[in-house]
Amino acid sequence: MVRRFIAVKALAAVISLLMVVVTAPFSLAETVAAAPLGAVVTAGSVTVGDAAAPTGTTIFAGDRVASDGPALIALNGGSRIEMTKAAATFSRQGGTLTVQANQGLLRFNFVKGENVRIKAGKYTFTSTNDSAHVGELGLTRDGEIAMNVTEGSFAALDTSTGTTSEASLGNPVVAANPGDGSQKGAATAGAGAKAGLSTAAKVAIILGIAGGAGLGIGIYMATKSP
Repeated sequence: MVRRFIAVKALAAVISLLMVVVTAPFSLAETVAAAPLGAVVTAGSVTVGDAAAPTGTTIFAGDRVASDGPALIALNGGSRIEMTKAAATFSRQGGTLTVQANQGLLRFNFVKGENVRIKAGKYTFTSTNDSAHVGELGLTRDGEIAMNVTEGSFAALDTSTGTTSEASLGNPVVAANPGDGSQKGAATAGAGAKAGLSTAAKVAIILGIAGGAGLGIGIYMATKSP
């Protein structure tokens, strides 16, 4: 009788242990996935997924945010991203904030200690020091990319070639070759107009186009600037 009682208790303990092992990972994953990343602040038109997102809408990991005009993503912890005619998906992988930028202009201000990875076209930008990271990233519909950093630095990996570079103060990263986007004619004309310009001018033009400025205006302003 005693042996049977011990056997029943042992079986119950094993079942309880199995229940913990099986359910714990799913509970942890659900908790992480449900954790909010921040909130939207906008006076214009913003969507999260397929739904309209007024000011105060909470952003969760995996959400895709798209804006017609300026919109601010106020992240938990104090970091901020201003989006202009942009679309991006936000998530966290471990302790790293991941931003998949699809198009448009993103001005960012990441607080000190925020580990960041930004994917844009063929580039992956990864924060490389413990300082704050401030700057802007432009991605046109034709695949042109420019990152200009005013504080901190990012390691820039060109995933198409495997080459690496650094985006830092006075050292922007720019890929000014047009792709096969929906405005191929305009992009080809823009590439010709940008030939011979300085790196700073090319960055200014790409950022202007990404933010919705006309190609001619962007080129004019870039060539007239000191």
